[in-house]
Amino acid sequence: MSQYRPSRSYDPNLDVRFRGPHVPAWARPLVDGYAPNDACWLVVMPRRSGKSWLAGAVRRARPEGRTRLVDVRRETDVRKSGLTCLTSGKAGRPQLGDVDMVLVDEPAIGPSSGQAKDPATLAEGLKRLREEGVVPVVFATPAEHELLAPHLGADALKDILPPPPLTDEEAACMADRTPAWAPDVVARLRAEQPGWLLTPFLLELALQTAEAEPGLRTDPAALSRRAGEEAGFPHLYINQVFHNGLSTRHRAALRRERWRGAGLSFVSDARDAQTMKVLPPVAEDPVLAHHLPEVLRVHHVSDLHFGGEHRSNVDQKDRTQVGTALARLTGDGTPLTSYLEHVQHLAGQGRAPHLVIASGDLVDRPVDNNGQDALDWLDRLAGLLADHPDLRADDPRILLVGGNHDVSWDRCLDERPGARHAWFAETFHAYPHPELDKEDHDARRLYVRYADACLRVALLGSAESGGEPVRNDDRDRVRELLAELARSADGTRISDLMGKLERYDPGVVAHPVLKRLKKETGCVNLAVVHHPLSPVPAVEVAPYAGVVNAGHAKLALAEAHTALVLHGHTHLGFLASERLIDRDQDRPWTTRIAGAPALASIHSNEENGYNEVYVAREGDGHSLAVRTVRWRNGQWKSDLAIAFRPGAADECAFDELGADRSPQS
Repeated sequence: MSQYRPSRSYDPNLDVRFRGPHVPAWARPLVDGYAPNDACWLVVMPRRSGKSWLAGAVRRARPEGRTRLVDVRRETDVRKSGLTCLTSGKAGRPQLGDVDMVLVDEPAIGPSSGQAKDPATLAEGLKRLREEGVVPVVFATPAEHELLAPHLGADALKDILPPPPLTDEEAACMADRTPAWAPDVVARLRAEQPGWLLTPFLLELALQTAEAEPGLRTDPAALSRRAGEEAGFPHLYINQVFHNGLSTRHRAALRRERWRGAGLSFVSDARDAQTMKVLPPVAEDPVLAHHLPEVLRVHHVSDLHFGGEHRSNVDQKDRTQVGTALARLTGDGTPLTSYLEHVQHLAGQGRAPHLVIASGDLVDRPVDNNGQDALDWLDRLAGLLADHPDLRADDPRILLVGGNHDVSWDRCLDERPGARHAWFAETFHAYPHPELDKEDHDARRLYVRYADACLRVALLGSAESGGEPVRNDDRDRVRELLAELARSADGTRISDLMGKLERYDPGVVAHPVLKRLKKETGCVNLAVVHHPLSPVPAVEVAPYAGVVNAGHAKLALAEAHTALVLHGHTHLGFLASERLIDRDQDRPWTTRIAGAPALASIHSNEENGYNEVYVAREGDGHSLAVRTVRWRNGQWKSDLAIAFRPGAADECAFDELGADRSPQS
């Protein structure tokens, strides 16, 4: 027989807070019948935190016959208790006899109470009880308290009694039911997953899960995930705690609070701060934390061009030793080094990115020295990234796609089309990339899945045909240079000559790859490509500047419900929305497309920079925001953030990120 069952009715023999004659100090005002400052004591607790058990324990700890417990949802219970004053303004005098305390377990004033009662009527009834010398105690959820509080006096704030988290002694008492293993589980949870010791219900649920699945007892993280699943069904925990137990204002404040943790701000900052002060510690709840985790921070960088010309942080015209020393003191280097320092600074603030996506042109030319410089930079960056509860230890943190500068132009005439991508694939083999070197399109890596984050990222290689000579006679010249390169001991000059030949770098996403894009419910989909899928707000007179089959690509991405496409190539930061109207769909899907500035290249008409992408998960739904961060006057400065729901036609005002979502959004 199971020793742990969180849904059981009140059993004084299993009550870890009121053990035998013991009464916790915080509950003394209730048990001893102290008079409140206003109309009633307010025990404000989330649902599924033991309100009914606490009410039962208080009644049991008090003198026999002096306490009446009432559930206002049940009108017959109210009438039998002689407490119709709580539900009707026309009721007569309360009929209580020797009773000097009334415990209202369910005030029935919230939207989840079925036929909700009037909070003003309840407040008047509580005042009438006080006039009769009775001490009322209302066990209320935060949502119910918010409805009742405006109808109470100014001193009602002094009457709030929020039960504290379980003490070590109380947790040990629960574990003693199965002393062979439960104390060790509790110790592990306290060290690694302390939220499960927040309430008796949560700890009982965790121990019930460990009892049923012994293999989880030594793995607190796995136990937490499994217990969280049990909380969802059959206990409907999120529905009860978050949707029924909190008000619209509470939910909005909690949602916006995690966006603030990502470094964003709202008009409602001051108001939300006050709301968070009066909320019980629901933000520490492990089940709620899994449902509403911290915002996932993604940095989208592009066009690093290692080995190419980079913008200097300092305009050092004086090349003497003195000038060099002064430049060093004033922050010389390039935005590449400044970006690493910037991420290190963000890490110190708890705001480092969790993931980094590079959308091509990691090197200026695909030679080993440039590749090693890029690898060293990526290695330093990887060490600065932040952990996230939705990211597993083996989830890749840095994703790459190659650009036209990453293509080995000297291999463009190879009979194997993928040969031109072999250098990139070999050099960056440790990082997920589109694997354009593979001839079999079905064998290439397409999606990177982050299962716990409900996130997929499609890696689309658009430099498939990069490096094509413009003229036919140039193709003959390439063959001559390749033959000379094979005979030469020093191929540097020949490689330079080959690099100066005029070439086309068309963007194209192979049709067989597009056919593999599929919709997957319950997750948010991003895609990464180097070339732009749509015209950008800049003029470049050049052939094949974009993706030649962009229309097909955008249609395939929309059908796969891709929320956001990230690209580089144009060295321009911008965000666009595209909706292809499909006559077979009632609600056409809108795909956002974000281009990133060049992170460091000097060949840009605008400031260097990168994009910040924010992915906020709530259950299996998501909200996103994008903003460009630019290297300006020696500092990283953020543009305004643009927020949206996946596929929604319109962007949303930033404060709307806290709002409850309608079924259609």
